[in-house]
Amino acid sequence: MRDGTRAILRRLLLLAFFVNFGVPGMASASDECDVSNIASVVKAISILRQVENSLNFLALSQIDAIADIATGVHTVELYNHESGFYGPLGGLRKATDKNEAVLSSFDKSIRRLAIFEAVEPQYRGMHENAAQIIAAGYTVLGELEAGDTAEATRVYASTTVVALNKARADAYTAMSGLERSISLAGVRCR
Repeated sequence: MRDGTRAILRRLLLLAFFVNFGVPGMASASDECDVSNIASVVKAISILRQVENSLNFLALSQIDAIADIATGVHTVELYNHESGFYGPLGGLRKATDKNEAVLSSFDKSIRRLAIFEAVEPQYRGMHENAAQIIAAGYTVLGELEAGDTAEATRVYASTTVVALNKARADAYTAMSGLERSISLAGVRCR
């Protein structure tokens, strides 16, 4: 081999040594490399995605009920669930009640994870916004039952949309931080 090639190989071997053993934070088999910790991060990401999906469904249920009442054209897809057709108001009530219970169960699940402290500020924001979306769902339901689609639309636009956007931002921030730690685990945990 020529001297230039040997020098490059030596540098690569030295770099590999530092990546695997010499650079602080890169080679330790710390808590970050523990399989149970990695599983906890993946579970937290999964729960955050499910919370975000649940909030999206709540917002969709509200706007769909408003559109159904305002136009008189009822969509069967959203309300034709396991036990039959509920109509726009019954569907909104069922979706809001069901997702309120689902979000409560997700809340208990994520708080049990060891990684919860890392996402607690963002999750707290998501939880507060979820409470606003649920409260807005019941308010929209009440307004639609009273026949006031304009007020229901105002509540949806001023409360649900704003809270949903904030919750999505919190979810993105929390999940991207967790996903970044998982993507770097392959390099750190050799």
